[in-house]
Amino acid sequence: MKTIMKIYRYITFILLAALVWSCETPMLVDPAEVPRGIFVMYDPEITSINSEDIAGTPVSGTFSVPADNVASHEVSVKRIYDDGESESDYVVLETITTFPYEFSIDGNELAAVFGVPVEETFSNFYTFNCVATGSNGELADYENLHSDLVGSTEQLQGFRFTVPVVCPSDPDVIIGTYTSVTNSTFPDFADPVVGLTKTIVIDVSDEEGFYSISDFTFGTYDHFYAAVGWCPYGDWPGTIQDVCGKFFMVNTFDFWGETGFGDLTFNDDGTITVVGGTGYGEEWTAVMTKQ
Repeated sequence: MKTIMKIYRYITFILLAALVWSCETPMLVDPAEVPRGIFVMYDPEITSINSEDIAGTPVSGTFSVPADNVASHEVSVKRIYDDGESESDYVVLETITTFPYEFSIDGNELAAVFGVPVEETFSNFYTFNCVATGSNGELADYENLHSDLVGSTEQLQGFRFTVPVVCPSDPDVIIGTYTSVTNSTFPDFADPVVGLTKTIVIDVSDEEGFYSISDFTFGTYDHFYAAVGWCPYGDWPGTIQDVCGKFFMVNTFDFWGETGFGDLTFNDDGTITVVGGTGYGEEWTAVMTKQ
């Protein structure tokens, strides 16, 4: 079954190439082409709460609809804390009935929703979950959206998003050029790769606390997929976020739009270990040594 899925991926690659596919941005579904579908977009303005400027960095953005067929959009939020080990239930914040709608809620207000001092929310995450009701009474939520609508940040789906409460980030902790040594297993290949080396560059981005990584696959996609013609050779850029000293991959997608993930651990010997993969099932552990 997994081999068939990978063949399907290969066919998808050929079709997208024929349509002048862009290597860096997965092809997007245009909701306007399916006007009877219930879809709400969210264009974020501020995507993290700064612990040193709680009131000045509210979670904010614009909810809008591509078709005039959405009666309401219910917005709920839950708090994730204790390094991700604990979470609250979802609490309904509001129900939107007019679009476009300017959404904003700051860290003090969110802390009050859960009855905790704002200082206890530093390095926490807030996950917003929304349910849209169509003019016909049908419901749409994150779980029943087409994968193409949630597989890219550029699609601007307005049904689920997560916002951290961050601390000031020191770029010197992470930026630089590294040599990575990676062990990896891929579900469509019987043999693992051991000791795969790759040059990796981590650099600052335009947004505080976010960093670019030149290839979030650490060369494994070239080793497995490109070698058999299932995707082009080359690097697959990703994004790393620092939330109060915890570094991890966010807003990172592979050639087929699968979500990439990775958690970074800073070792006593100065190396960085990244344990990651994608939602499809690829897994890797990379140890990066600064050059």
